Amino acid sequence: SGLSYIKIFDVGLRYLANRVQGHVQSRTVYYLMNIHVTPRAIYLSRHGESQLNLRGRIGGDSGLSPRGQQYAQALAQFIRSQSIRELKVWTSHMKRTIETAEALGVPYEQWKALNEIDA
Repeated sequence: SGLSYIKIFDVGLRYLANRVQGHVQSRTVYYLMNIHVTPRAIYLSRHGESQLNLRGRIGGDSGLSPRGQQYAQALAQFIRSQSIRELKVWTSHMKRTIETAEALGVPYEQWKALNEIDA
């Protein structure tokens, strides 16, 4: 048919997209294909305190302060206590976020989109 549509079978088991054109339609299809209908927890955490935070500066690309390292270890302990299967960890490319994630002892993925904007 000449219509644009997406058909979702069995709550996302299978999809049929027909004549999807343009940015808005493409983004809508992407959104619909990535909806998760099973319950899940999402944890958001700021990085531990950085060396530059100690000097009252926001931004930059410094590593963690001793207190920031302590926070990262406490975060790791909390995450382990949750027994999360298939844990996904995303960080920016900044040293302090990578050091915080490394304390978790699990694989992590760096996303440029998570870097600071105008800091």
